[in-house]
Amino acid sequence: MNYETRVDLIARTKFSDLRTKVEALPGAKDRLAGKRAETLEEIQLYELRHAEAVSQAELAGRLNVTQGAISKLEHADDVRVSTLRQYLEALGARLELVAVFEDDEQRRVPVHLGREHREPAA
Repeated sequence: MNYETRVDLIARTKFSDLRTKVEALPGAKDRLAGKRAETLEEIQLYELRHAEAVSQAELAGRLNVTQGAISKLEHADDVRVSTLRQYLEALGARLELVAVFEDDEQRRVPVHLGREHREPAA
C-alpha cells in the first residue's frame, strides 16, 4: 500500500469506527481509562483555564487580584490549598482532595479540610 492510498484510507475512516475497533481489543477500555485518568491528573492550571476559555485578566477580575498574580499562581511549584480552591471556584469548579495509598488496594480516600466537614466530637 503506497502513501497516497494510506492517506485516502485514513481520510475516509470515521473516528467513531476507529474508536469502536480499538475498544474491542482485549483490555483496551481499561488502558484507555487509565490514560484518561493520567491525563486529567497531569493538567496544569493554565490548561484548565484555557479549556474554560477564561483569560488571566478575566480570572483576575473575578478574584480581585492582578493578572500578574494569576500568572504567578499558574507557574508556582507550591500553592496553598485555599488559594487553589478560590482559583477553581472562580472557574466554576470545586476542589476535591483525595489521598491515594499506593498499596495492593490502591485506596482513594477523600480528605476534608476545615471545620465545615468535621464530624462532631463524641
